[in-house]
Amino acid sequence: MADTLRNTNTLNDVPSGERVHIGFFGIRNAGKSSVVNAVTNQQLALVSEVRGTTTDPVLKAMELLPIGPVVIIDTPGIDDEGELGAMRVERTRQALRQTDVAVLVADSTVGLQEADRELLDLFAEKKTPCVVAFNKTDLLPGGPASYPTDLLPKGATVLPVSAKTGDGIEALKELLGKLAGTKQEKFILKDLVEP
Repeated sequence: MADTLRNTNTLNDVPSGERVHIGFFGIRNAGKSSVVNAVTNQQLALVSEVRGTTTDPVLKAMELLPIGPVVIIDTPGIDDEGELGAMRVERTRQALRQTDVAVLVADSTVGLQEADRELLDLFAEKKTPCVVAFNKTDLLPGGPASYPTDLLPKGATVLPVSAKTGDGIEALKELLGKLAGTKQEKFILKDLVEP
């Protein structure tokens, strides 16, 4: 009986280091925080029309179905400017170091920007699985299917989403579950075998 009780951990017992870290990256006002809120179905991050609302990475440990225990990381825009902006960009780069799965949130009304492409190069360099979530597809005259794919890296996983309407959010969560699978497998048997 004691062994049974010892092995029945709740998701809150999973240390942050053993959770899948999912980072949301992109330029200012691409809708990173809105996508975070839509994916988590919570108001984790402040949302505003003002560029640069997120000033520091926001980390939140939680359960996210279908993945399980995760740490969600909402980051400042990688294109921030000025002395203070440079510090924010550095914090975003630091957040990338602890990210297991990256989501590049791009504004579908403007397409990929140079800073977005630099992020994709960083993800590739660090071998971080990623998905490009083209947000704001509800604002496209041609609908979600008309999001821009200009200069996407060959083989990039792309998904049209709208944080405002919820279109594509469930598909994004499913895709994150698949990308996070390799991190999860390392811990699936950890409580079944004694050291």
